[in-house]
Amino acid sequence: MYKPQWDTLVTTKEISSLDQMAKDFLVVSDTYTGTLTDSYPYPMYRELRENTPVKDGDILAEYKVPSQADYAMSGRPVMSVFKYDDVMSVFRDPLNWKSYINGDGFGAAVDNLMFTAMDGEEHKKFRKMFQPPFQLPVIRSMNESLIRPIIKNEFIDALKPNGKADLVREFSLPFPVRVVYAIFGFPDDSEASMKFAGWALRILGGPQVDPEVFKVTMPAAMEAGQQLFEHVLPIIQARRAEPEQRDDLIGFLLNVENDGVKFTDVEVATFVRMLLLAAAETTSRSFANMLVQLFDNPEVMEQVRNDRSLIPQTITETMRLEPVAAYLARIADKDMELSGKKIPAGTAVSLCIAAANRDPSKYERPDELWIKRPMRPVLSFGFGAHTCMGMHIAKVEMEAALDMLLDLPNLRLDPAYPRPEIRGMQLRGPDAVHVLWDTE
Repeated sequence: MYKPQWDTLVTTKEISSLDQMAKDFLVVSDTYTGTLTDSYPYPMYRELRENTPVKDGDILAEYKVPSQADYAMSGRPVMSVFKYDDVMSVFRDPLNWKSYINGDGFGAAVDNLMFTAMDGEEHKKFRKMFQPPFQLPVIRSMNESLIRPIIKNEFIDALKPNGKADLVREFSLPFPVRVVYAIFGFPDDSEASMKFAGWALRILGGPQVDPEVFKVTMPAAMEAGQQLFEHVLPIIQARRAEPEQRDDLIGFLLNVENDGVKFTDVEVATFVRMLLLAAAETTSRSFANMLVQLFDNPEVMEQVRNDRSLIPQTITETMRLEPVAAYLARIADKDMELSGKKIPAGTAVSLCIAAANRDPSKYERPDELWIKRPMRPVLSFGFGAHTCMGMHIAKVEMEAALDMLLDLPNLRLDPAYPRPEIRGMQLRGPDAVHVLWDTE
């Protein structure tokens, strides 16, 4: 079994924050690829969906990939689920399918404060409390004043004269970080935002199947969680001391009340750290996955280039075909049943979003990139009570980024590099997307 370069997690070598983040990004990719040797697992998913829609055991564990269903490696019974209707029935029933297991792995690195690991009234309360600044009208209002200017001025304009780039390292990896940190209201510091993102990546790399590797990655994740907190807290304290609070996410958190009482600086810093954990990494991979699919389907890319109104549909469809979060997990609170198979209470289910999103009973021509397909709910952001709260941020910034990227003349893959491939059982994405464009 190939082992990634885990020493990059604890290196003290002086390199740029972007370089370190790129290294940590690849470590996460290696972690969630495991022993999978085929970058295209969909034929396997098709067979499982048709013949074994509910499979005993955790398919992620079979490929040595850390799984939300049993991050703690406790020996908890797990079943893997592949059909759309079964996955959707779990999402629609948060009373009997609980989410607390999602905090088992890297939850400790963020003091076990994760919305994705909350259930019942606690989840409803905190979700309702923190939802307002994440709503679509709020995010749309930032598009022209904040999101598009950052992407254009700091990335597109900087890259344009070069005529070439690795669109993962130089674009899709850093731009969501900068946008999200601006939305939060952090100081305008690109280097600091890259450091923050690197710490978040190290937290994601904490859970491991190999006990020896876990001895390295989990302490690194815990340290990263502490470093993230220590850098956030002084910013929160400084913002609290300002005479007037700004209209951004940190300003909102400083003033929101819990049963009539405002949160302390420590509590706000803890919330911010939790929200940052998934604020950019999945958007980076989703955008890179979309690029790979468009380059693999040049007629679709040309269609979108000529009609930018198709961009939102393109994002939805490429995320359907290649979801970054290919698996989510829940645990049965009582004896349940899926596809006629009994799921005993206390059994976790590893829900294969990647298989459900290509279920032919729900999607015509399921393996094709068809941006004008009749829409039905796509599970890439989850569904129901735990639908990703940052979904609108991800979509709006991806729309802006693709729109501006398509303006680069004669944008094409660089033949000097291998054709990009999307890989991984979980957190799927390409390692690099090398491109050229005309500069004259």
